Amino acid sequence: MADGPQEPMVIDARQLERIQHVHRGFLYQHLYVAECLLRAPGTDTLRIVVERDEDVEIVNPDGRLYIQVKTRGETLQPADVIDALARFVDIRREHAAGARQGTASFLIACNVPPSPKLTKMREADDWPVDVELNWPAGPNPKPGVPRPAASVADAVGACVAIADALPFAILRADTLTWKLAGAVMMASSGSPPREDHAFASDELPALFEQLVVQMQHVPAPPLVYRSQVEEPPLLTDDRVRIIS
Repeated sequence: MADGPQEPMVIDARQLERIQHVHRGFLYQHLYVAECLLRAPGTDTLRIVVERDEDVEIVNPDGRLYIQVKTRGETLQPADVIDALARFVDIRREHAAGARQGTASFLIACNVPPSPKLTKMREADDWPVDVELNWPAGPNPKPGVPRPAASVADAVGACVAIADALPFAILRADTLTWKLAGAVMMASSGSPPREDHAFASDELPALFEQLVVQMQHVPAPPLVYRSQVEEPPLLTDDRVRIIS
């Protein structure tokens, strides 16, 4: 049992549930993008864009994949995708007119499967051929595109599994995962240095290494320091020193 006073029950439990749902949805999306970044090296991905026309946009030499990321409780309903399908029409028109380069394709990624009604819509003849649905047990995604996780915890686990294989053994994989999720959050806000909301594929290795360097930075010497018995001077002209 935790020591100290406990937090009182909230006055409006439904409000708390709504708040948790909103933050869980954004966190799930940030982790989805973090996995996109981790999967991009070795694919034909040129750039990954977050929070512009869609939640995620993966740019490759042939065009752009627009991804809408959703989290729901049990199943994905037709009402959950109607607005996205309408936006896809406008985006598709921009590509057809030549205002945007390449071919547009679309993906709706969700943590739960489609409902029977949405499955029936998806199998109908009038479902757009360039729109895919993806869920944890759904069709295999394209290279560089994550398989949606069932929960935030699973999304963290998927990122950690990939980060653990990167050649940065000195940094914990979960630490790199959370640093990437934070970078995605900053890019989503349009804050420097990513006002364009984009990550270029060729800069990702340098980004991973930069995060490692930041986490391994040696702190500055303290202003007041009391040396131990027989300890060498803290400040010296020697080039390399190790105190253990």
